[in-house]
Amino acid sequence: MDLIQKFYSDIEKIKKHNRDASGKLNIVNTRNQIVSLFENNNRGMCDLPHSLVEYWLSEYMEPELASGATEISTATIDKLAAMYAFLTEDSDTECLTDKDWKQLGEAVNYEAEDLPMEILSSLMTTLVEKRAY
Repeated sequence: MDLIQKFYSDIEKIKKHNRDASGKLNIVNTRNQIVSLFENNNRGMCDLPHSLVEYWLSEYMEPELASGATEISTATIDKLAAMYAFLTEDSDTECLTDKDWKQLGEAVNYEAEDLPMEILSSLMTTLVEKRAY
């Protein structure tokens, strides 16, 4: 199992453990635990994971919650998984839009001075390939 598959599997476990007896998902607890999972899985990258998850929350998760959703959509999870793939140098980032890439580029620029050089170089290479700059 690769890192992205493990990430998806961990999210499914979180969702399973946040259902009540009737099967209803506690979406707020689930969201918070997914955020913790993302940040914990990306330690060593300073505040970059936090910046990316904040973008994901505001751009994808919060609008979904505001619409009255009772589940976290696959598309919303896919966006976060693609951001995770970006941070782990996986190529599974197809669902990210040009706007997402621009935001990822801004976040990397903001955190650049604190990131280890080899991580920064790898992220910047991907961002240039994706025309985020």
